[in-house]
Amino acid sequence: MSPTNWDEVPDGARSGEWAEVPETGWGMLAAWAAGTENVCKLPVDDTGREVRVTIETGGVTETRMEPFTVNDRQTIDESVEDYLRDAGVPAPPRGFVWLMRLPPGISSEEALSHEINRGITAAAPGAVSPADIASIMVRIVDVLYGRD
Repeated sequence: MSPTNWDEVPDGARSGEWAEVPETGWGMLAAWAAGTENVCKLPVDDTGREVRVTIETGGVTETRMEPFTVNDRQTIDESVEDYLRDAGVPAPPRGFVWLMRLPPGISSEEALSHEINRGITAAAPGAVSPADIASIMVRIVDVLYGRD
């Protein structure tokens, strides 16, 4: 298996065989490990998106929803890039939502995350460094796609 070449990932469409990759370094590491043939992309559109904001003032906590901003997008992108850099993995181009083909027998993003987490925990209990997780992630994703 070859890891994902971000420049060769095709445009895609949402369907039952694809799961949206979480906007985290860990999620994008899994997409990188999946290989180019198992990843597609869509232009990102944050229109109408909101974030939960919690503020504590004088011992009173208030939570409210606020519009997702350009700064929010930049913070997410930088966080993903930092994680992947620490893992020794190239960062994807900005401006896309990434989708990952669900491996055989896995029916949701939640189930996929669970299987990957279970594999990492079994292979390297206590691993937290992106550099340590990257090679393990490749092996686990290879097994999930039947490439072992």
